[in-house]
Amino acid sequence: MFPQFGATADTLSKASTIMFRIGTDAHLYDDPEDVNIAPLLDSKFDSEKCEALKRLLALIAQGFDVSNFFPQVVKNVASHSLEVKKLVYLYLLHYAQKRPNEALLSINSFQKDLGDTNPLVRAWALRTMAGIRLHAIAPLVLVAVGKCARDPSVYVRKCAASALPKLHDLRLQEHSSTIEEIVGTLLTDNSPAVVGATAAAFSSVCPNNYSLIGKNYKRLCTILPDVEEWGQIVLIGILLRYVIARHGLVKQSMMFHLHSKEHSSSENDDSDADSKFGKEGIDPSKKYDSELASMIYRCYIEGPDDYLSRSSYSNKVFLTFSGAKFTSSKNNEDVKILLQCTSPLFWSNNSAVVLAAAGVHWIMAPKENIERIVKPLLFLLRSSRNSNYVVLCNIQVFAKAMPYLFASHFENFFILSTDSYQTKALKLEILCTISTDSSIASILKEFQDYIRDPDRRFAADTVAAIGLCALQLPKMASTCLEGLLALTRQDSFTSDARASEEEAGVLVQAIMSIKMIVKQDPPSHEKVIVQLVRNLDSIKVPAARAIIIWMLGEYSKVGEIIPKMLITVLKYIAWSFTSESSETKLQTLNTVAKVFFTSFSNS
Repeated sequence: MFPQFGATADTLSKASTIMFRIGTDAHLYDDPEDVNIAPLLDSKFDSEKCEALKRLLALIAQGFDVSNFFPQVVKNVASHSLEVKKLVYLYLLHYAQKRPNEALLSINSFQKDLGDTNPLVRAWALRTMAGIRLHAIAPLVLVAVGKCARDPSVYVRKCAASALPKLHDLRLQEHSSTIEEIVGTLLTDNSPAVVGATAAAFSSVCPNNYSLIGKNYKRLCTILPDVEEWGQIVLIGILLRYVIARHGLVKQSMMFHLHSKEHSSSENDDSDADSKFGKEGIDPSKKYDSELASMIYRCYIEGPDDYLSRSSYSNKVFLTFSGAKFTSSKNNEDVKILLQCTSPLFWSNNSAVVLAAAGVHWIMAPKENIERIVKPLLFLLRSSRNSNYVVLCNIQVFAKAMPYLFASHFENFFILSTDSYQTKALKLEILCTISTDSSIASILKEFQDYIRDPDRRFAADTVAAIGLCALQLPKMASTCLEGLLALTRQDSFTSDARASEEEAGVLVQAIMSIKMIVKQDPPSHEKVIVQLVRNLDSIKVPAARAIIIWMLGEYSKVGEIIPKMLITVLKYIAWSFTSESSETKLQTLNTVAKVFFTSFSNS
């Protein structure tokens, strides 16, 4: 009735957008070239210079090349306005390598700013000088970093620590010792912010110079809980590497337990030639675990980068630390301090810090104290959805070595509807690993719901998990077999081709699980094989039929029923041979040949 008062959705949207953008610099991205930038850079007013510099940075953010303004921007580096100076520094950092000659013109201004009374100006000047990364000014930058490393301002010292890796990247071999001296100076700092930045610099500049850590080890451990979160992660790794390189693995730890398996296996190699592991006399899983322990030891001594690249740093480290390969947590003060200072970090808000602290206790803590990592990891699993997969990967490693740690907390690994497929697969594997006689009933009941999940790939993984549980707990083999056999008798195929393939995957996995369970004790599972053979006519999936036919040939002499029905089943297979798939035909020929040669050898 009153159109003059009306408003469309479009106009309301524009009005709301304008309201939200009031007081921001969002308008710079609409049309950055709507004014002449060059005159603004030469303006007498700092506000106009800021406007021009902001428009240049907006153009850079959108991918435009505005390096032609470099001479005009460099002239403003001597401005007394902090905002102008900051924007100029950002521009110079972006284009210094493209315009090195013009960038060198501003070095005098940077050096002058290093003596400014404002710590922000000193820090900005140092960051910009280090960020230019030109070999011509590297000695000047090194002197500036050394000066700022003793600056009274914490922020300036932190910027000095952050500048060291940039200097190191220039490969200044003649100044490497000076850079390491500055690292050592900053490691003695009392500020947690400086120590955190220095830890990152140490990892980049001199990761194997353990003498710098040894001089400050106790103080670094004391200051660790106060360092910012990402600095804690780096510092934890450095301290752990130092302790392992200096003292070795802890005798009471899980790592020593895994390593001792290698020695016991090698000593008994000849005497165990007729053991259940065959002529080798070594359990492959134990051999893998011992190799893992040795790998971790060498990796921490040499440093991860050098170990992976097979460099020669290991010789230097072994010459420096020629002590015992193993130590005791009861008598070693360094180990005690490290475990004590990382314990409060179990309840950090940062999931990476919690995992780093858990890793320290896993490698260095006595086996009887390792349970303290369980509750923080489970809390992390419940509270941090974004890091679930990484947390589960760590829990999987811990659970494989010590299943009892998480055995009583199996309900924490039940699948949630919001879990991704990768998370579901990890949880299934963990549930199989930690299942016990007291928890297997609840786990199998939970698996029954998973089998009905719309994601049939996950359902197939669940069927495989049931088979693994039966292998781990032989007492539950009969129960698992009953459920798997019932699954093979279900008529779950539909007219949809894709759905049929997914259901076929579940069926094949069920029969493969049955095959694994039967393989453990064929005589006691003769009736299971008979039931599968009798269902052969109703099972149409080629891969499933091939597995059943293989089982018939493999266990043709098991029990009393199978030998009697063997001829009849072979006649049925021969009658349907022409209509079978290539996979089933190949397995049929294999089974017939196996039965023939077995009968021939017996006769």
